[in-house]
Amino acid sequence: MHVIRTGAILAGGKAKRMSGRVKGLLRKDGVTLAARLAHELETVCDRVFFVGDPFGPYADLGWPVLPDVKRKKGAPGGVHAALSHAEPGWVFVTACDMPCLDAETVRNLARERGGHDVVLYRAGGRMQPLAAWWSTRAKDSIAALLPENPGFSRVLAELDVCVVATDDATPFVNVNDWEEAQALGLEYKAPRR
Repeated sequence: MHVIRTGAILAGGKAKRMSGRVKGLLRKDGVTLAARLAHELETVCDRVFFVGDPFGPYADLGWPVLPDVKRKKGAPGGVHAALSHAEPGWVFVTACDMPCLDAETVRNLARERGGHDVVLYRAGGRMQPLAAWWSTRAKDSIAALLPENPGFSRVLAELDVCVVATDDATPFVNVNDWEEAQALGLEYKAPRR
């Protein structure tokens, strides 16, 4: 039996440290980070969508943009939305600001899923919940925690988590501010609206 694999890219942050630049629309080699991630996920997943404002800056990229189910709950709320919008099975959830995440990294982690709720990397000593496979079975457990506005450590403490250690943190580099974006050689072109 084929287990549905969904790719979900979280794109709902305010990017306050980016001086108004939309993180997922930063460009690497002329391609937006959001589109590059979507293409990478399409090689592994049956379906790919974004979680964010359906009428916001990602609406014109060519993939569905689905809203948060419970608003203003941060990244754990985005994971909950991804699981809520997905078919029963596994969802690879990633942030939109990861310029080095690739299909091989996603595919390698998929081999570890088994009967767990979450399978994630620990890279360079840091857990990577936003580059992880989440089972849709975890949706209700996450929903029960969202009124507390939990961090990922609280969410993961309630779930069956498989951790895969790696020394290579490169795929999990994310962009927090414009200086980091420039240091990574990323460019920005404002969307036409």
